[in-house]
Amino acid sequence: MTKSPATYARVRWRDSLIVRVMVLCAVLVLCLLGSVYEITRHYFGEVVREMEAQTQDIANRITLHLEEHSDADLRDVERDVTQFYSGTVIQLDDRRSDSTDFSPFTLEKTASGELVKTAQLPLEFQGRKMLLTARVSLVPQAGIVRAFKNKYLALLTAVFVITLGFMIYFIARILRPLSDLADSCARIGSGQTGNGQLQKVSTRKTSGEIQSLEYTFNNMVASLQEKEKIEANLRQAQRLSAIGNMAAGVAHDVRNPLNAIKLLSGHAIDTLDGSDKSGETLRHLQTIRNEVNRLEEIVSGFLSLARERELQPEPTKIDVIVAECARLVRKEAEDRGVRLISELRTGDTSLSVDPRQLTRAILNILINALEVCPRGGRVRLFSRVTDQSCEIEVRDDGPGMPKEVAERAFEPYFTTKDTGTGLGLSITRGIVEEHGGNISLSCAEGQGCQVLISLPLEPAQK
Repeated sequence: MTKSPATYARVRWRDSLIVRVMVLCAVLVLCLLGSVYEITRHYFGEVVREMEAQTQDIANRITLHLEEHSDADLRDVERDVTQFYSGTVIQLDDRRSDSTDFSPFTLEKTASGELVKTAQLPLEFQGRKMLLTARVSLVPQAGIVRAFKNKYLALLTAVFVITLGFMIYFIARILRPLSDLADSCARIGSGQTGNGQLQKVSTRKTSGEIQSLEYTFNNMVASLQEKEKIEANLRQAQRLSAIGNMAAGVAHDVRNPLNAIKLLSGHAIDTLDGSDKSGETLRHLQTIRNEVNRLEEIVSGFLSLARERELQPEPTKIDVIVAECARLVRKEAEDRGVRLISELRTGDTSLSVDPRQLTRAILNILINALEVCPRGGRVRLFSRVTDQSCEIEVRDDGPGMPKEVAERAFEPYFTTKDTGTGLGLSITRGIVEEHGGNISLSCAEGQGCQVLISLPLEPAQK
């Protein structure tokens, strides 16, 4: 029984595909921000260390200059030292006290928009206190390139790239099952649902929206499979209805002449004198009588298949019916040199069935099995009870049949025997389905056949 269209699998928020993708994106963004922060921090630290080292070098040179020219003016010192540091603006100012009101390092932006890094360092020479200020234009591109050449930043970049790769892998893995669903939907949409193409999908180890989509898709497939089964049964019913109309005409137009031939042939046999009863005339008349009987059997098969049988169900032990069928064919099995083995395991299980019709169905299967089984082979008859059904199975050691032949075995008038009518298994299927059960045939060439009848333990609701 399929679910209603409104039924679907609820998705917990922690299993949601959207939530998982959001988490992966958040991890990627955090890795990106962390990398940017580390790069910026390292770059700024490199700039500060470089400026401090340069400023300290300038201070050492100023001290040396003052030692050589102790009475030199500060402006002259600035001019002389600046010659050694191209691109650096150096400024010396007198300090009136030990005030700490200065910035060791700052980044400033000029009116022209240029970035300038500024460092200040207090100096003291022979009791004279000074404040050294050095300004250097900042070239961000060169600084960034230099920062990226650092191994630590290269490692951060590698971690970011690896994280990105893992994120792409996990997203692709999460979304990969959608390709199976897409292929199945395309197959169904193109009408390729025959020959076992209409199959459920299993995405395995998924959750969230994909699992919900798989659940809904498989419900849809189950509904389509049920629809195909109903359509197949309808086509079968239409064929049987057409056969019924034809059978009525056959019974009306053929049966009466057959009765006349049968009566006349019997009368002719009875009127033969003693000298002729062992002669050729008697053999011809008996042949006519036998062929008429066979034609009557074929006509009866037509009528049995075509007309609707009124079941007369009554509580019956299944093993009693199966045992009776085995008894009826045992002599036939012995004559053919076939071992008939029965294993009856339903015990006291009783079902509401028509014993006469069910016996007929089982006999049809047993007789077919005996006819195809070679001398010295086996025909095994089983009965058992499962959770929901009572099963009757017949297995034979015959030659089996190809798959394309097995698929048509239950069709009316389809037979592989020279003298068969092709009605036995079709009638059997009708009897089983009228009881609410189903019948299946499985076989392979050279490995015999297995016919399984399943009858529900509870009566079918009509």
